[in-house]
Amino acid sequence: MKSQPLRKEKNCLNCGTEVPERYCTHCGQENTVPHETFTHLVKHFVADIFHYDSQFLTTLKYLLFRPGFLSREYMAGKRVRYVNPIKLYVFISFVFFFGLFTLQHGSEDDSGEFVTERSRISDSVKTGVEALDLALSQDSSSTGKKRSINHYQTVEEFDAIQRQLPDSARLHGAEKMVYRRIIGVRQKYGEDSKKAIIEMFNHNVPKLMFILLPLFALFMKWMYRKKKKWLYADHAIFAIHLHSFAFITGLAGLLLEFIFHNDIFMTIGWWIIFIYLVLALWNNYQQSFRKSLLKGIVLSVAYIMSTAIVFLVYILLMFMIFL
Repeated sequence: MKSQPLRKEKNCLNCGTEVPERYCTHCGQENTVPHETFTHLVKHFVADIFHYDSQFLTTLKYLLFRPGFLSREYMAGKRVRYVNPIKLYVFISFVFFFGLFTLQHGSEDDSGEFVTERSRISDSVKTGVEALDLALSQDSSSTGKKRSINHYQTVEEFDAIQRQLPDSARLHGAEKMVYRRIIGVRQKYGEDSKKAIIEMFNHNVPKLMFILLPLFALFMKWMYRKKKKWLYADHAIFAIHLHSFAFITGLAGLLLEFIFHNDIFMTIGWWIIFIYLVLALWNNYQQSFRKSLLKGIVLSVAYIMSTAIVFLVYILLMFMIFL
């Protein structure tokens, strides 16, 4: 594509610095004539699209088929050829969650057999909410001094009755707070209280990943604490590339599960992600395969446990604060 003609003046229009050649040495702006033709704008737009497509395809190729390569290239300062890791993660995670939400809404066939991974998470949340509801719906005292939570219709009624009871029969502390919260949620949402909790959880799952990803990088820093040259940000880049691969693999598994109505594909997907993790550790940190395998197992277990804890804490906070 033919470039725009240069200005005769040597001062940068953006920052005022003297421009010896085509680009400003201070801000990088091209010192060209500011009035562009429409044809040049179109050509420039097309060139940028093809440049990004080429960059994205190159990045995707190495991300999928060379575990750890992109992270090693980034640490070596070779970055122009590839999409920025954060931009890559944001784009891939958006596609993943968009596909996940779309598949869930169209997931069930006539027999109702197919359930997406997000539906399984929703079922787990629903089970937890129902277990808590059931536990609090029963008399929690063998003497029957405490009334079932189902006997209260409003928070005001609960508070009024509690004030009338003797101190030994009243609820105190966390138990009282949980009772009031459940009654308040029922009062606000009625029969849709469980659905409200589940929907809020589902819509906030992408946000939870912004907690889990830095947490994974923190595990990485601890795991490779003897490698002094590796900073936390370096491990974060590795975590970003790993999560990007996991999202692509997860989406592929969900699509196959949707088409063939068989959850074996998600199981295979989890194993592929684990194998990718071990290979990425091996290639990026240049340790023995045995050490990489052991660290991969430890990282996986720690990450699964921390994910469960983060989700549980979020559900409790959401229930106690946001609803």
